[in-house]
Amino acid sequence: MIFSSNEVIAPGVVANLSPDRNRLLIGECDDRRSERITRLRSALSEAAIESPEVTRIRETIWSKLLTNMSMSVLCLLTGLTARAVRDDPSMQDVNPRLLDEANAVATHYIPEVKRVTRSGPAPDHKPSILQDYELGRAMEIDVLVRAPAAFARAADLATPMLDLMAALAIQKARDKGLYQG
Repeated sequence: MIFSSNEVIAPGVVANLSPDRNRLLIGECDDRRSERITRLRSALSEAAIESPEVTRIRETIWSKLLTNMSMSVLCLLTGLTARAVRDDPSMQDVNPRLLDEANAVATHYIPEVKRVTRSGPAPDHKPSILQDYELGRAMEIDVLVRAPAAFARAADLATPMLDLMAALAIQKARDKGLYQG
């Protein structure tokens, strides 16, 4: 799982907007320790990319997904950066409600999952789904919106906020010809 605020500023040129907050969390899909992951983690450390040991990769994936399926989709719908959404008084109650629903889905499957919390202000960048939308690239709608909704339905969990966000995100992407599903 990548935790890094980046933006493509020209073809082949990426600006890192959070040089002090970059993390790449890696692990085997069955959570076993492996020499391969140890070597990769060492290489990341040498490159000054934080990569702490992960004991449960699926928990890590769900933890990141909580943010993506709430804040990132809000950014897509509003066109605002993560910081602007977090600082907008009209949004103060929206993201916590989305996170509550997302957390209910995640903890149904992985009770130990934790929301990612960071100190300091939210990054002043556009999440990748908004960047993709603005640049007319394929968007992560199925991963960030439809898959979590399917997990919620399978668990018989009501997620009205997430369902609304999903419908709006899908429609926005379809209107621009970026989603066929």
